[in-house]
Amino acid sequence: MDSLKAKQLRTLLLTAIPSVILLIIMYLLTTHANEEIFQNFMSSHFNFSDRYSSYGPDWLIYITWDMGALAGYVVFALVVSFVLCFLFALREQKTLFEFLFTIIGAVILLFILRLAFNINSTGSIRTMLFSNSIGFPSGHAIISLVLYSTLAKYSARKFINRNARFVIYLFAAFIILLIGVGRLFTSHNPTEVVAGWCAGIFWLSIVNYIFRKK
Repeated sequence: MDSLKAKQLRTLLLTAIPSVILLIIMYLLTTHANEEIFQNFMSSHFNFSDRYSSYGPDWLIYITWDMGALAGYVVFALVVSFVLCFLFALREQKTLFEFLFTIIGAVILLFILRLAFNINSTGSIRTMLFSNSIGFPSGHAIISLVLYSTLAKYSARKFINRNARFVIYLFAAFIILLIGVGRLFTSHNPTEVVAGWCAGIFWLSIVNYIFRKK
């Protein structure tokens, strides 16, 4: 039993600590100079649309918007509500509590990080969570990684076949990647997106340790 606890703690540390370190590195790399380099790169390869405040032709902009909507706050609220109702109907109280804890914690973490890394910004809680003017870290990146990784974990539990589990996790990773890439064409820099992923991985490592099998 002690060896199992030590293994679980080691897994937590090996996941959480690198995530925090990489998050800090991304913050240090988020400078005006690097932002200009990225914007110049995007402008040289994709035309900037003043109409949509996005890079690329109209068809690409529509695609990136659709991808971003998968982690948008309306879709997020609908998916979370459905999962909560579904788990409640199945009377899986433990999983319901874990899911609720995971989602609420992710939103709180997003607010804390945006408050900490944008200390000079003034605004309400709504501004900190929903405003595109505050880009570090990317809210879509955090939300997508936490939500779809958690849904993949719950779905994979229902299958014994390893190939089925692999496909579930692969598809979730693909969705998360698409959303992150889509944000690069709209309102974020690579460092902001990667920072969001790091924050999401950090939080999931904490959740997995708290709700680990004992």
